[in-house]
Amino acid sequence: MKRIFLPLLLIPLIANSVYAQGGSSPANSTALSIGAELNIPQRSGYTIGYGASAKFELPFANTLSFTATAGIHQYHLKTLFSGKSGGNDTFVPLKAGIKYYIDPRFYAEGELGTVIDRNRDNDQNRFTYSLGTGFLLPLRNTSNMIDLGLRYEEWSKNGIQQFGIRVAYRFGL
Repeated sequence: MKRIFLPLLLIPLIANSVYAQGGSSPANSTALSIGAELNIPQRSGYTIGYGASAKFELPFANTLSFTATAGIHQYHLKTLFSGKSGGNDTFVPLKAGIKYYIDPRFYAEGELGTVIDRNRDNDQNRFTYSLGTGFLLPLRNTSNMIDLGLRYEEWSKNGIQQFGIRVAYRFGL
């Protein structure tokens, strides 16, 4: 667990070294980001997960934004739990939350929501929360950016705890 938190402490240093001077702050702009995710479950029946998500961001204060996230994720079952070699489960997370910009490129965020289990005859919903951090890498001659994020997420019912890595293209709207 300590190995995960050390990189979280180093992200502000990396973000400040990458920060390009000038331009408007991303904290004050409406944005949409679309990207790929890699999920690393802890103590569960899954080995790894991957998928895609879209995140809408709407500023409502100088350094605060409302976020809404939707995605689709595939998780590979461990052989021991599936009774077969491999197998996949599909989940659809839907979350909303707050993003706080610590500086113009580095942020922390928290989200609450539901995860829809698409693997059974009757869809089951799970409560979820996530806490994360990330930074924005500006692209040359454009207001668009690359959004690199790391988060901890937990789901109710089956108790999935996981770390997620998200790499997304952020469009300024």
